[in-house]
Amino acid sequence: MSIATSHTDSDGAFLSLAVARSREFRLCLALVGISVLVFIVCVPYARLPMQPSPAFVAVYNAVSTLNDLTTAVVLFGQFNILRSRALLLLGSGYLFASLMSVVQLLTFPGMFDPAGLLGAGAQTSLWLCVFWHGGFPLAVIFYALSDGNARPIASPPWIAIGTAVLAVAGAIVACWFAATWCAGDAPVLPPLLDSDGFTPWQRVVNLADIILVLAAFVLLWTWPRRSLLNVWLMVVMGYWFCDVTLGSYLNGGRYDLGFYAGRVYGALAASFVLAALVLENSRLYRKLAIAASRLKERAADLSLANQTLRNEIVCRQQAEQKLHDAQAELARVSQMSAMGELICSLADEVNQPIGAIMINADTSLRWLSNEVPDVERARAIGNMIARDGARVSEIVARIRQLFERGDPPREAVDVNDIIREMIALLRGEASRHAVSIRADLVEDLPQVVGNRVQLKQVLMNLMINGIEAMNRGDGARELTITLERTNHRQIEICVSDTGIGLPALPTNQIFKAFFTTKPRGIGIGLSISRSIVEEHGGRLWAKNNASGGASFCLSLPIEQGLRPDGRSEALSISPARSA
Repeated sequence: MSIATSHTDSDGAFLSLAVARSREFRLCLALVGISVLVFIVCVPYARLPMQPSPAFVAVYNAVSTLNDLTTAVVLFGQFNILRSRALLLLGSGYLFASLMSVVQLLTFPGMFDPAGLLGAGAQTSLWLCVFWHGGFPLAVIFYALSDGNARPIASPPWIAIGTAVLAVAGAIVACWFAATWCAGDAPVLPPLLDSDGFTPWQRVVNLADIILVLAAFVLLWTWPRRSLLNVWLMVVMGYWFCDVTLGSYLNGGRYDLGFYAGRVYGALAASFVLAALVLENSRLYRKLAIAASRLKERAADLSLANQTLRNEIVCRQQAEQKLHDAQAELARVSQMSAMGELICSLADEVNQPIGAIMINADTSLRWLSNEVPDVERARAIGNMIARDGARVSEIVARIRQLFERGDPPREAVDVNDIIREMIALLRGEASRHAVSIRADLVEDLPQVVGNRVQLKQVLMNLMINGIEAMNRGDGARELTITLERTNHRQIEICVSDTGIGLPALPTNQIFKAFFTTKPRGIGIGLSISRSIVEEHGGRLWAKNNASGGASFCLSLPIEQGLRPDGRSEALSISPARSA
Protein backbone atom coordinates (compact mmCIF):
# COMPACT_ATOMS: atom_id res chain seq x y z
CA MET A 1 0.00 0.00 0.00
CA SER A 2 1.35 3.43 -0.94
CA ILE A 3 2.05 5.99 1.72
CA ALA A 4 2.54 8.87 -0.68
CA THR A 5 -0.67 10.50 0.38
CA SER A 6 0.47 10.57 4.02
CA HIS A 7 3.29 13.03 3.30
CA THR A 8 2.94 16.74 2.89
CA ASP A 9 4.83 18.94 0.48
CA SER A 10 7.14 20.07 3.26
CA ASP A 11 7.99 16.55 4.35
CA GLY A 12 11.75 16.08 4.20
CA ALA A 13 11.73 12.30 4.30
CA PHE A 14 11.87 12.03 0.48
CA LEU A 15 13.55 14.31 -2.08
CA SER A 16 10.60 13.87 -4.41
CA LEU A 17 8.16 15.22 -1.80
CA ALA A 18 10.20 17.82 0.08
CA VAL A 19 9.73 21.37 -1.23
CA ALA A 20 13.00 23.13 -2.07
CA ARG A 21 13.68 26.06 0.23
CA SER A 22 15.17 29.31 -1.01
CA ARG A 23 18.60 28.43 0.41
CA GLU A 24 18.71 25.13 -1.47
CA PHE A 25 17.35 26.72 -4.65
CA ARG A 26 20.05 29.40 -4.55
CA LEU A 27 22.73 26.73 -4.07
CA CYS A 28 21.54 24.85 -7.16
CA LEU A 29 21.43 28.04 -9.21
CA ALA A 30 24.98 28.84 -8.07
CA LEU A 31 26.19 25.42 -9.26
CA VAL A 32 24.50 25.92 -12.62
CA GLY A 33 26.02 29.40 -12.86
CA ILE A 34 29.51 28.07 -12.16
CA SER A 35 29.07 25.40 -14.83
CA VAL A 36 28.00 28.08 -17.34
CA LEU A 37 31.05 30.22 -16.57
CA VAL A 38 33.43 27.28 -16.95
CA PHE A 39 31.58 26.25 -20.12
CA ILE A 40 32.03 29.72 -21.62
CA VAL A 41 35.73 29.64 -20.80
CA CYS A 42 36.16 26.19 -22.42
CA VAL A 43 34.21 26.92 -25.62
CA PRO A 44 37.07 28.72 -27.48
CA TYR A 45 39.46 25.87 -26.65
CA ALA A 46 37.06 22.98 -27.26
CA ARG A 47 39.05 21.68 -30.29
CA LEU A 48 42.46 22.03 -28.70
CA PRO A 49 44.19 18.64 -29.16
CA MET A 50 45.43 16.90 -26.01
CA GLN A 51 47.27 13.69 -25.13
CA PRO A 52 45.07 10.58 -25.64
CA SER A 53 44.24 8.81 -22.35
CA PRO A 54 42.04 5.72 -22.58
CA ALA A 55 42.48 5.34 -18.77
CA PHE A 56 40.68 8.64 -18.31
CA VAL A 57 37.79 7.35 -20.38
CA ALA A 58 37.70 4.15 -18.30
CA VAL A 59 37.66 6.13 -15.04
CA TYR A 60 34.92 8.43 -16.35
CA ASN A 61 32.70 5.54 -17.45
CA ALA A 62 33.32 3.64 -14.22
CA VAL A 63 32.42 6.68 -12.08
CA SER A 64 29.32 7.33 -14.17
CA THR A 65 28.28 3.68 -13.96
CA LEU A 66 28.70 3.42 -10.19
CA ASN A 67 27.01 6.75 -9.44
CA ASP A 68 24.11 6.19 -11.81
CA LEU A 69 23.58 2.61 -10.65
CA THR A 70 23.63 3.63 -6.97
CA THR A 71 21.19 6.46 -7.67
CA ALA A 72 18.89 4.03 -9.50
CA VAL A 73 18.91 1.62 -6.54
CA VAL A 74 18.05 4.45 -4.09
CA LEU A 75 15.25 5.71 -6.33
CA PHE A 76 13.84 2.21 -6.70
CA GLY A 77 13.95 1.94 -2.91
CA GLN A 78 11.91 5.11 -2.55
CA PHE A 79 9.51 3.84 -5.21
CA ASN A 80 9.04 0.72 -3.09
CA ILE A 81 7.64 3.01 -0.38
CA LEU A 82 5.82 5.68 -2.39
CA ARG A 83 4.77 3.63 -5.47
CA SER A 84 5.23 6.79 -7.58
CA ARG A 85 5.25 6.28 -11.35
CA ALA A 86 7.59 9.27 -11.72
CA LEU A 87 10.19 7.71 -9.42
CA LEU A 88 9.99 4.43 -11.34
CA LEU A 89 10.64 6.26 -14.63
CA LEU A 90 13.52 8.27 -13.19
CA GLY A 91 15.08 5.19 -11.61
CA SER A 92 14.79 3.42 -14.94
CA GLY A 93 16.55 6.37 -16.63
CA TYR A 94 19.47 6.20 -14.20
CA LEU A 95 19.65 2.42 -14.68
CA PHE A 96 19.71 2.93 -18.46
CA ALA A 97 22.55 5.49 -18.14
CA SER A 98 24.62 3.19 -15.90
CA LEU A 99 24.27 0.12 -18.16
CA MET A 100 24.80 2.16 -21.33
CA SER A 101 28.03 3.49 -19.84
CA VAL A 102 29.26 -0.08 -19.41
CA VAL A 103 28.35 -1.12 -22.95
CA GLN A 104 29.87 2.06 -24.42
CA LEU A 105 33.10 1.46 -22.51
CA LEU A 106 33.33 -2.14 -23.77
CA THR A 107 32.90 -1.00 -27.40
CA PHE A 108 35.26 1.98 -27.12
CA PRO A 109 38.15 1.56 -29.63
CA GLY A 110 41.50 0.85 -28.04
CA MET A 111 40.12 0.23 -24.58
CA PHE A 112 40.07 -3.57 -24.43
CA ASP A 113 40.52 -4.25 -28.14
CA PRO A 114 41.70 -2.05 -31.05
CA ALA A 115 38.22 -2.20 -32.62
CA GLY A 116 36.25 -2.68 -29.36
CA LEU A 117 34.40 -5.64 -27.91
CA LEU A 118 30.86 -6.95 -28.50
CA GLY A 119 31.30 -6.93 -32.28
CA ALA A 120 31.87 -3.17 -32.30
CA GLY A 121 32.59 -1.33 -35.51
CA ALA A 122 33.93 2.13 -36.21
CA GLN A 123 30.56 3.78 -35.55
CA THR A 124 29.39 1.67 -32.57
CA SER A 125 30.89 3.65 -29.71
CA LEU A 126 29.73 7.00 -31.15
CA TRP A 127 26.16 5.85 -31.68
CA LEU A 128 26.03 4.31 -28.20
CA CYS A 129 27.20 7.66 -26.82
CA VAL A 130 24.39 9.38 -28.74
CA PHE A 131 21.80 6.90 -27.41
CA TRP A 132 23.24 7.31 -23.93
CA HIS A 133 23.16 11.13 -23.98
CA GLY A 134 19.67 11.15 -25.47
CA GLY A 135 18.07 8.31 -23.52
CA PHE A 136 18.65 9.73 -20.06
CA PRO A 137 17.18 13.22 -20.81
CA LEU A 138 14.21 11.45 -22.43
CA ALA A 139 13.61 9.55 -19.14
CA VAL A 140 13.82 12.86 -17.24
CA ILE A 141 11.22 14.34 -19.61
CA PHE A 142 8.85 11.43 -18.90
CA TYR A 143 9.53 11.94 -15.17
CA ALA A 144 8.66 15.64 -15.39
CA LEU A 145 5.50 14.95 -17.38
CA SER A 146 4.25 12.31 -14.90
CA ASP A 147 5.39 14.08 -11.70
CA GLY A 148 1.93 15.49 -11.10
CA ASN A 149 0.26 12.09 -11.34
CA ALA A 150 -0.64 11.34 -7.73
CA ARG A 151 -2.05 7.90 -8.46
CA PRO A 152 0.33 5.22 -7.17
CA ILE A 153 1.11 2.08 -9.14
CA ALA A 154 -1.22 -0.66 -7.94
CA SER A 155 0.96 -3.65 -8.85
CA PRO A 156 3.44 -5.03 -6.28
CA PRO A 157 6.76 -3.14 -6.24
CA TRP A 158 8.87 -6.15 -7.18
CA ILE A 159 6.76 -6.70 -10.28
CA ALA A 160 6.94 -3.02 -11.31
CA ILE A 161 10.68 -2.81 -10.69
CA GLY A 162 11.30 -6.13 -12.42
CA THR A 163 9.32 -4.96 -15.45
CA ALA A 164 11.29 -1.70 -15.52
CA VAL A 165 14.62 -3.57 -15.35
CA LEU A 166 13.59 -5.86 -18.20
CA ALA A 167 12.48 -2.87 -20.27
CA VAL A 168 15.81 -1.12 -19.68
CA ALA A 169 17.73 -4.27 -20.56
CA GLY A 170 15.70 -4.57 -23.77
CA ALA A 171 16.44 -0.94 -24.62
CA ILE A 172 20.18 -1.51 -24.03
CA VAL A 173 20.16 -4.52 -26.32
CA ALA A 174 18.23 -2.59 -28.97
CA CYS A 175 20.72 0.31 -28.82
CA TRP A 176 23.68 -2.05 -29.03
CA PHE A 177 22.12 -3.86 -31.99
CA ALA A 178 21.36 -0.57 -33.78
CA ALA A 179 24.85 0.85 -33.11
CA THR A 180 26.62 -2.35 -34.14
CA TRP A 181 24.61 -3.85 -37.00
CA CYS A 182 22.67 -0.88 -38.31
CA ALA A 183 25.79 1.27 -38.64
CA GLY A 184 28.05 -1.39 -40.18
CA ASP A 185 28.87 -2.30 -43.77
CA ALA A 186 25.25 -1.84 -44.93
CA PRO A 187 24.41 1.08 -42.70
CA VAL A 188 20.86 1.94 -41.79
CA LEU A 189 22.14 4.70 -39.52
CA PRO A 190 24.32 7.41 -41.06
CA PRO A 191 28.05 7.41 -40.23
CA LEU A 192 29.21 9.83 -37.54
CA LEU A 193 32.95 9.48 -38.12
CA ASP A 194 35.07 9.27 -41.27
CA SER A 195 38.71 9.69 -42.20
CA ASP A 196 38.41 13.48 -41.87
CA GLY A 197 36.81 13.38 -38.44
CA PHE A 198 33.22 13.95 -37.37
CA THR A 199 30.65 14.05 -40.14
CA PRO A 200 27.77 16.59 -40.32
CA TRP A 201 25.43 13.84 -39.16
CA GLN A 202 27.33 13.73 -35.89
CA ARG A 203 26.41 17.38 -35.26
CA VAL A 204 22.78 16.73 -36.14
CA VAL A 205 22.19 13.76 -33.84
CA ASN A 206 24.06 15.42 -30.97
CA LEU A 207 22.01 18.56 -31.54
CA ALA A 208 18.95 16.36 -31.02
CA ASP A 209 20.44 15.22 -27.69
CA ILE A 210 21.03 18.86 -26.72
CA ILE A 211 17.42 19.70 -27.55
CA LEU A 212 16.21 16.83 -25.34
CA VAL A 213 18.40 18.09 -22.48
CA LEU A 214 17.05 21.64 -22.83
CA ALA A 215 13.46 20.34 -23.02
CA ALA A 216 13.96 18.39 -19.78
CA PHE A 217 15.45 21.48 -18.08
CA VAL A 218 12.55 23.69 -19.17
CA LEU A 219 9.93 21.18 -17.99
CA LEU A 220 11.61 20.93 -14.59
CA TRP A 221 11.89 24.73 -14.36
CA THR A 222 8.22 25.37 -15.23
CA TRP A 223 6.81 22.67 -13.01
CA PRO A 224 4.58 24.39 -10.38
CA ARG A 225 5.79 22.32 -7.41
CA ARG A 226 9.55 22.48 -7.10
CA SER A 227 10.68 19.56 -5.03
CA LEU A 228 14.28 19.06 -3.99
CA LEU A 229 14.60 16.25 -6.51
CA ASN A 230 13.37 18.51 -9.33
CA VAL A 231 15.84 21.24 -8.43
CA TRP A 232 18.80 18.86 -8.34
CA LEU A 233 17.69 17.33 -11.63
CA MET A 234 17.83 20.83 -13.14
CA VAL A 235 21.46 21.01 -12.02
CA VAL A 236 22.07 17.58 -13.58
CA MET A 237 20.51 18.72 -16.86
CA GLY A 238 22.66 21.88 -16.82
CA TYR A 239 25.84 19.87 -16.45
CA TRP A 240 24.56 17.29 -18.92
CA PHE A 241 24.10 20.12 -21.45
CA CYS A 242 27.73 21.15 -20.96
CA ASP A 243 28.80 17.51 -21.29
CA VAL A 244 26.99 16.89 -24.59
CA THR A 245 27.83 20.31 -26.07
CA LEU A 246 31.56 20.28 -25.25
CA GLY A 247 32.22 16.56 -25.59
CA SER A 248 30.16 15.74 -28.69
CA TYR A 249 29.11 18.92 -30.52
CA LEU A 250 31.69 21.72 -30.28
CA ASN A 251 34.82 19.57 -30.11
CA GLY A 252 36.67 18.34 -33.17
CA GLY A 253 37.26 14.71 -32.20
CA ARG A 254 38.38 12.35 -29.49
CA TYR A 255 40.93 13.42 -26.89
CA ASP A 256 40.70 17.18 -27.36
CA LEU A 257 39.88 19.65 -24.57
CA GLY A 258 36.16 19.58 -25.29
CA PHE A 259 36.23 15.77 -25.09
CA TYR A 260 37.87 15.79 -21.65
CA ALA A 261 35.88 18.76 -20.32
CA GLY A 262 32.59 17.20 -21.42
CA ARG A 263 33.34 13.98 -19.55
CA VAL A 264 34.27 15.90 -16.40
CA TYR A 265 30.85 17.57 -16.64
CA GLY A 266 29.27 14.14 -17.14
CA ALA A 267 30.95 12.69 -14.07
CA LEU A 268 29.76 15.64 -11.98
CA ALA A 269 26.24 15.34 -13.38
CA ALA A 270 26.13 11.68 -12.40
CA SER A 271 27.12 12.63 -8.83
CA PHE A 272 24.76 15.48 -7.91
CA VAL A 273 21.52 13.58 -7.30
CA LEU A 274 23.40 10.77 -5.58
CA ALA A 275 25.15 13.27 -3.31
CA ALA A 276 21.82 14.94 -2.50
CA LEU A 277 20.26 11.56 -1.69
CA VAL A 278 23.21 10.58 0.52
CA LEU A 279 23.12 13.94 2.37
CA GLU A 280 19.36 13.69 2.87
CA ASN A 281 19.70 10.13 4.14
CA SER A 282 22.45 11.26 6.53
CA ARG A 283 20.27 14.08 7.79
CA LEU A 284 17.31 11.75 8.24
CA TYR A 285 19.50 9.17 9.97
CA ARG A 286 20.70 11.88 12.36
CA LYS A 287 17.11 12.84 13.10
CA LEU A 288 16.24 9.18 13.57
CA ALA A 289 19.18 8.69 15.95
CA ILE A 290 18.15 11.76 17.97
CA ALA A 291 14.52 10.61 18.01
CA ALA A 292 15.56 7.10 19.07
CA SER A 293 17.71 8.54 21.86
CA ARG A 294 14.87 10.74 23.06
CA LEU A 295 12.47 7.83 22.81
CA LYS A 296 14.82 5.70 24.88
CA GLU A 297 15.10 8.43 27.50
CA ARG A 298 11.34 8.84 27.46
CA ALA A 299 10.88 5.09 27.84
CA ALA A 300 13.23 5.12 30.83
CA ASP A 301 11.31 8.03 32.36
CA LEU A 302 8.02 6.25 31.76
CA SER A 303 9.39 3.05 33.28
CA LEU A 304 10.54 4.96 36.36
CA ALA A 305 7.21 6.77 36.57
CA ASN A 306 5.38 3.47 36.15
CA GLN A 307 7.37 1.92 38.98
CA THR A 308 6.74 4.97 41.16
CA LEU A 309 3.05 4.77 40.33
CA ARG A 310 2.97 1.09 41.25
CA ASN A 311 4.62 1.86 44.56
CA GLU A 312 2.11 4.62 45.17
CA ILE A 313 -0.75 2.25 44.32
CA VAL A 314 0.58 -0.34 46.77
CA CYS A 315 1.00 2.33 49.46
CA ARG A 316 -2.49 3.64 48.75
CA GLN A 317 -3.97 0.16 48.94
CA GLN A 318 -2.22 -0.39 52.27
CA ALA A 319 -3.42 2.99 53.50
CA GLU A 320 -6.98 2.19 52.39
CA GLN A 321 -6.82 -1.12 54.20
CA LYS A 322 -5.57 0.61 57.36
CA LEU A 323 -8.30 3.23 56.96
CA HIS A 324 -10.89 0.50 56.56
CA ASP A 325 -9.63 -1.22 59.71
CA ALA A 326 -9.61 2.10 61.56
CA GLN A 327 -13.15 2.83 60.43
CA ALA A 328 -14.25 -0.60 61.61
CA GLU A 329 -12.64 0.03 65.00
CA LEU A 330 -14.14 3.51 65.18
CA ALA A 331 -17.50 2.03 64.31
CA ARG A 332 -17.19 -0.33 67.25
CA VAL A 333 -16.11 2.56 69.49
CA SER A 334 -19.09 4.52 68.24
CA GLN A 335 -21.34 1.60 69.06
CA MET A 336 -19.95 1.40 72.57
CA SER A 337 -20.22 5.18 73.00
CA ALA A 338 -23.81 5.12 71.88
CA MET A 339 -24.51 2.16 74.12
CA GLY A 340 -23.06 4.10 77.04
CA GLU A 341 -25.67 6.75 76.46
CA LEU A 342 -28.39 4.08 76.35
CA ILE A 343 -27.48 2.37 79.63
CA CYS A 344 -30.01 4.35 81.64
CA SER A 345 -32.76 3.75 79.13
CA LEU A 346 -31.90 0.04 78.84
CA ALA A 347 -31.79 -0.27 82.63
CA ASP A 348 -35.33 1.12 82.86
CA GLU A 349 -36.51 -1.14 80.03
CA VAL A 350 -34.90 -4.26 81.54
CA ASN A 351 -35.91 -3.44 85.11
CA GLN A 352 -39.54 -3.14 84.12
CA PRO A 353 -40.00 -6.79 82.99
CA ILE A 354 -37.71 -8.05 85.78
CA GLY A 355 -39.78 -6.17 88.39
CA ALA A 356 -42.92 -7.58 86.85
CA ILE A 357 -41.42 -11.08 87.01
CA MET A 358 -40.57 -10.67 90.73
CA ILE A 359 -44.04 -9.35 91.58
CA ASN A 360 -45.76 -12.07 89.57
CA ALA A 361 -43.55 -14.76 91.12
CA ASP A 362 -44.39 -13.52 94.67
CA THR A 363 -48.08 -13.46 93.76
CA SER A 364 -47.91 -16.96 92.31
CA LEU A 365 -46.28 -18.25 95.51
CA ARG A 366 -49.08 -16.70 97.61
CA TRP A 367 -51.73 -18.37 95.45
CA LEU A 368 -49.97 -21.70 95.74
CA SER A 369 -49.48 -21.30 99.55
CA ASN A 370 -53.20 -21.13 100.32
CA GLU A 371 -54.87 -24.05 101.98
CA VAL A 372 -56.52 -24.66 98.67
CA PRO A 373 -53.90 -23.69 96.02
CA ASP A 374 -55.39 -21.73 93.18
CA VAL A 375 -53.56 -23.57 90.37
CA GLU A 376 -55.34 -21.84 87.53
CA ARG A 377 -54.39 -18.36 88.72
CA ALA A 378 -50.83 -19.55 89.39
CA ARG A 379 -50.64 -20.98 85.86
CA ALA A 380 -51.82 -17.67 84.36
CA ILE A 381 -49.26 -15.76 86.41
CA GLY A 382 -46.60 -18.26 85.26
CA ASN A 383 -47.44 -17.46 81.64
CA MET A 384 -47.02 -13.77 82.43
CA ILE A 385 -43.64 -14.53 84.01
CA ALA A 386 -42.56 -16.48 80.88
CA ARG A 387 -43.68 -13.62 78.60
CA ASP A 388 -41.73 -11.06 80.64
CA GLY A 389 -38.68 -13.35 80.58
CA ALA A 390 -38.83 -13.62 76.79
CA ARG A 391 -39.00 -9.85 76.62
CA VAL A 392 -35.83 -9.55 78.75
CA SER A 393 -34.10 -12.16 76.56
CA GLU A 394 -35.02 -10.21 73.41
CA ILE A 395 -33.62 -6.98 74.88
CA VAL A 396 -30.35 -8.70 75.80
CA ALA A 397 -30.06 -10.28 72.32
CA ARG A 398 -30.44 -6.87 70.67
CA ILE A 399 -27.69 -5.46 72.89
CA ARG A 400 -25.34 -8.36 72.06
CA GLN A 401 -25.80 -7.81 68.33
CA LEU A 402 -24.55 -4.25 68.62
CA PHE A 403 -21.27 -5.44 70.15
CA GLU A 404 -20.46 -8.30 67.77
CA ARG A 405 -17.11 -8.24 65.82
CA GLY A 406 -16.13 -9.63 62.40
CA ASP A 407 -17.24 -8.94 58.86
CA PRO A 408 -20.95 -8.21 58.95
CA PRO A 409 -23.07 -10.60 56.87
CA ARG A 410 -25.42 -9.23 54.21
CA GLU A 411 -29.02 -10.35 53.98
CA ALA A 412 -32.43 -9.17 52.85
CA VAL A 413 -33.65 -6.66 55.43
CA ASP A 414 -37.12 -5.27 56.03
CA VAL A 415 -36.67 -1.57 56.82
CA ASN A 416 -40.01 -1.44 58.66
CA ASP A 417 -38.78 -4.06 61.13
CA ILE A 418 -35.57 -2.14 61.78
CA ILE A 419 -37.48 1.07 62.48
CA ARG A 420 -39.85 -0.74 64.86
CA GLU A 421 -36.97 -2.39 66.70
CA MET A 422 -35.07 0.90 67.11
CA ILE A 423 -38.23 2.66 68.34
CA ALA A 424 -38.67 -0.10 70.91
CA LEU A 425 -34.99 0.08 71.89
CA LEU A 426 -35.01 3.88 72.31
CA ARG A 427 -38.37 4.07 74.00
CA GLY A 428 -36.82 4.74 77.39
CA GLU A 429 -34.35 7.34 76.06
CA ALA A 430 -37.18 9.24 74.32
CA SER A 431 -39.31 9.17 77.47
CA ARG A 432 -36.43 10.46 79.58
CA HIS A 433 -36.13 13.52 77.32
CA ALA A 434 -39.94 13.96 76.93
CA VAL A 435 -39.72 13.26 73.17
CA SER A 436 -42.52 11.68 71.21
CA ILE A 437 -41.66 9.44 68.24
CA ARG A 438 -43.85 9.21 65.15
CA ALA A 439 -43.10 6.78 62.35
CA ASP A 440 -44.82 6.82 58.94
CA LEU A 441 -44.19 3.30 57.68
CA VAL A 442 -45.06 1.68 54.32
CA GLU A 443 -46.16 -1.93 54.47
CA ASP A 444 -45.28 -4.50 51.78
CA LEU A 445 -42.22 -2.42 50.91
CA PRO A 446 -39.38 -4.14 48.99
CA GLN A 447 -36.46 -5.32 51.08
CA VAL A 448 -32.93 -3.96 50.91
CA VAL A 449 -29.72 -5.99 50.97
CA GLY A 450 -27.46 -5.10 53.87
CA ASN A 451 -26.30 -5.85 57.36
CA ARG A 452 -29.09 -5.57 59.86
CA VAL A 453 -26.86 -4.59 62.80
CA GLN A 454 -25.05 -1.84 60.86
CA LEU A 455 -28.31 -0.38 59.59
CA LYS A 456 -29.65 -0.42 63.14
CA GLN A 457 -26.51 1.39 64.28
CA VAL A 458 -27.00 4.13 61.64
CA LEU A 459 -30.68 4.61 62.52
CA MET A 460 -29.93 4.56 66.25
CA ASN A 461 -27.24 7.22 65.82
CA LEU A 462 -29.56 9.49 63.82
CA MET A 463 -32.41 9.06 66.32
CA ILE A 464 -30.19 9.75 69.34
CA ASN A 465 -28.78 12.86 67.65
CA GLY A 466 -32.32 14.09 67.00
CA ILE A 467 -33.40 13.44 70.60
CA GLU A 468 -30.37 15.27 71.98
CA ALA A 469 -30.85 18.17 69.54
CA MET A 470 -34.40 18.69 70.86
CA ASN A 471 -33.13 18.45 74.45
CA ARG A 472 -31.14 21.65 73.81
CA GLY A 473 -34.11 23.60 72.41
CA ASP A 474 -37.52 24.83 73.44
CA GLY A 475 -40.95 24.03 72.09
CA ALA A 476 -42.56 20.79 70.98
CA ARG A 477 -40.32 17.73 70.94
CA GLU A 478 -41.29 15.30 68.22
CA LEU A 479 -39.03 12.90 66.34
CA THR A 480 -40.53 11.89 63.00
CA ILE A 481 -39.35 8.92 60.92
CA THR A 482 -40.68 8.86 57.37
CA LEU A 483 -40.24 6.03 54.90
CA GLU A 484 -40.94 6.14 51.17
CA ARG A 485 -39.88 4.60 47.91
CA THR A 486 -38.30 6.93 45.32
CA ASN A 487 -38.42 6.67 41.52
CA HIS A 488 -34.81 5.47 41.38
CA ARG A 489 -35.47 2.00 42.84
CA GLN A 490 -34.40 3.17 46.26
CA ILE A 491 -35.92 3.43 49.73
CA GLU A 492 -35.51 6.74 51.49
CA ILE A 493 -35.58 7.10 55.30
CA CYS A 494 -35.69 10.54 56.94
CA VAL A 495 -35.30 11.23 60.66
CA SER A 496 -36.61 14.74 61.42
CA ASP A 497 -36.55 16.60 64.71
CA THR A 498 -37.83 19.94 66.02
CA GLY A 499 -34.56 20.88 67.66
CA ILE A 500 -32.02 23.66 67.13
CA GLY A 501 -31.19 22.73 63.54
CA LEU A 502 -27.84 22.40 61.79
CA PRO A 503 -24.96 24.82 62.46
CA ALA A 504 -24.19 27.57 59.93
CA LEU A 505 -21.52 25.53 58.18
CA PRO A 506 -21.26 23.62 54.90
CA THR A 507 -23.53 20.60 55.13
CA ASN A 508 -20.74 18.08 54.49
CA GLN A 509 -18.73 19.52 57.39
CA ILE A 510 -20.85 17.71 59.97
CA PHE A 511 -20.02 14.35 58.34
CA LYS A 512 -16.27 14.78 58.75
CA ALA A 513 -14.51 12.64 61.34
CA PHE A 514 -14.06 14.19 64.82
CA PHE A 515 -16.34 17.14 64.06
CA THR A 516 -18.98 17.53 66.76
CA THR A 517 -21.27 20.15 68.29
CA LYS A 518 -21.88 18.12 71.45
CA PRO A 519 -20.00 19.18 74.60
CA ARG A 520 -18.87 15.61 75.27
CA GLY A 521 -19.09 14.08 71.79
CA ILE A 522 -16.15 12.53 69.88
CA GLY A 523 -17.45 13.34 66.38
CA ILE A 524 -17.29 9.96 64.67
CA GLY A 525 -20.93 8.85 64.68
CA LEU A 526 -22.08 10.66 61.55
CA SER A 527 -18.81 9.95 59.71
CA ILE A 528 -19.13 6.23 60.36
CA SER A 529 -22.84 6.30 59.55
CA ARG A 530 -22.13 7.84 56.14
CA SER A 531 -19.40 5.22 55.48
CA ILE A 532 -21.82 2.41 56.36
CA VAL A 533 -24.55 3.82 54.10
CA GLU A 534 -22.14 4.30 51.19
CA GLU A 535 -20.85 0.73 51.61
CA HIS A 536 -24.47 -0.36 51.17
CA GLY A 537 -24.63 1.57 47.89
CA GLY A 538 -26.69 4.41 49.36
CA ARG A 539 -26.30 8.04 50.36
CA LEU A 540 -26.62 10.02 53.63
CA TRP A 541 -27.28 13.74 53.76
CA ALA A 542 -28.68 16.42 56.09
CA LYS A 543 -30.82 19.55 55.72
CA ASN A 544 -32.59 22.12 57.83
CA ASN A 545 -36.38 22.00 58.02
CA ALA A 546 -38.41 25.03 56.98
CA SER A 547 -40.42 24.87 60.22
CA GLY A 548 -37.34 24.40 62.40
CA GLY A 549 -35.11 21.53 63.33
CA ALA A 550 -33.14 19.30 61.01
CA SER A 551 -33.61 16.17 58.92
CA PHE A 552 -31.10 13.40 58.30
CA CYS A 553 -32.01 11.29 55.29
CA LEU A 554 -30.50 8.14 53.85
CA SER A 555 -31.30 6.21 50.70
CA LEU A 556 -30.73 2.47 50.19
CA PRO A 557 -31.04 0.47 46.94
CA ILE A 558 -33.94 -1.95 46.67
CA GLU A 559 -33.12 -5.66 46.49
CA GLN A 560 -33.47 -6.91 42.89
CA GLY A 561 -36.41 -9.19 42.09
CA LEU A 562 -38.83 -7.89 44.74
CA ARG A 563 -41.88 -5.85 43.73
CA PRO A 564 -43.36 -3.37 46.20
CA ASP A 565 -46.95 -2.46 47.00
CA GLY A 566 -47.21 1.01 48.54
CA ARG A 567 -49.65 1.26 51.47
CA SER A 568 -48.91 3.70 54.31
CA GLU A 569 -49.29 3.19 58.01
CA ALA A 570 -48.76 5.61 60.92
CA LEU A 571 -47.16 4.44 64.16
CA SER A 572 -47.10 6.97 67.01
CA ILE A 573 -45.41 6.68 70.37
CA SER A 574 -46.03 9.40 72.91
CA PRO A 575 -44.01 9.98 76.07
CA ALA A 576 -46.95 8.76 78.13
CA ARG A 577 -47.18 5.45 76.23
CA SER A 578 -43.41 4.99 76.39
CA ALA A 579 -43.48 5.37 80.12
